[in-house]
Amino acid sequence: MALIRCPECTGQISDRAIICPHCGFPVRDGNISTSTPRKARKRRPNGSGTVVKLSGKRRNPFQVRVNTRIDADGYPAYDVIGCFPDRVSAGIALAEYNKAPYDPNDRKKLFSDVFTSWYQWKYKAALDAPGAKTSSQNCMVAAYRKCPSLHGMAMWDIRAQDMQDILDRTDLSHAMLEHVRNLFRQMYRYAVQFELVAKDYSQYTKITKEDDDAQGVPFTREELSLLWQHKDIPFVDTVLIYCYSGWRINELARMPLDGIDLEERTFTGGLKNRYSRNRTVPIHSAIYGMVSQRLDARFKSLIYHDGSRTISEQTYRQCFNAALQSCSIQTAHTPHDCRHTFNMLLDIAGVDRVARYKLMGHKGQDINENVYTHKDLGQLRAAVESIKTGHEC
Repeated sequence: MALIRCPECTGQISDRAIICPHCGFPVRDGNISTSTPRKARKRRPNGSGTVVKLSGKRRNPFQVRVNTRIDADGYPAYDVIGCFPDRVSAGIALAEYNKAPYDPNDRKKLFSDVFTSWYQWKYKAALDAPGAKTSSQNCMVAAYRKCPSLHGMAMWDIRAQDMQDILDRTDLSHAMLEHVRNLFRQMYRYAVQFELVAKDYSQYTKITKEDDDAQGVPFTREELSLLWQHKDIPFVDTVLIYCYSGWRINELARMPLDGIDLEERTFTGGLKNRYSRNRTVPIHSAIYGMVSQRLDARFKSLIYHDGSRTISEQTYRQCFNAALQSCSIQTAHTPHDCRHTFNMLLDIAGVDRVARYKLMGHKGQDINENVYTHKDLGQLRAAVESIKTGHEC
């Protein structure tokens, strides 16, 4: 290559130039290509999938395909990973797939399908299996029924906001919302384990509704005195047992009979959360005789029986209300009010906050109360026995 002078502007140019770069004068005949030569795409290894551009005008024309099986004729068959707007995003999706291959059909599994498989995996039972279900099974089925908007959605496509919309519902109680969120978290742990989802989105959800467990009307001293005066009326004894033990209605009603130790004078059980479960509450000496009389091997429940047969929760609530009316108590109390009564009596007796949390099964306000502060059975018994009963006032 040599330099020559442009006949128009006398500038130095290459003898191979077609036009002068200084003035644009055509130096010699020839065609100028303004496009760069197309670089051939590197061929992917066999079995690693491919990106295909579909015909026609499409929003996402680039389809990612992977060979996952052999068809009936013995030829490789492919599954579609997805469609993308450009070749670059399609290539990225294919590369991500090759890092951790999965069954594309898993991404199509509906929330309802995953619930069914999770339920069978967890409880080793079918949803429609005959026989009584455990409390945990009933809670999970009830929670599932409260989120119909998710039933028809693919589990892979569900995001945190979809679940949060259900947890923000005002028509559900705080207790039910806890069951729903517990369902989400258990299902996602299962789905992550079996690679049915990319990540656990349930960890980003929360319950925004105020805990209505704090709502209740404790029995007054006068009402407690009336209960003690009429303790021989049917089911009044159960009201007193609740008021002086602090258990939730189903915690005590469904407590296994071996959780009631008459020799050690303790209740052991609990539901709802890790602070409530497996907690021990000493039996107050004033109700010990009532517990002893009610504890009968013929019945599975300390509370849900009338001495001759087991009754339902609905029937018990009716008996509860009838017992209060027989004692001339006009306030419309619920069994849960007994729990608030126990907490009130502990507070009146001057029991410290940590002991109250342990007995009630509540979470402490800081890590010191939750982890580093311990109360032995003797201290808890002293706290319970510090409560004065109605007939001592």
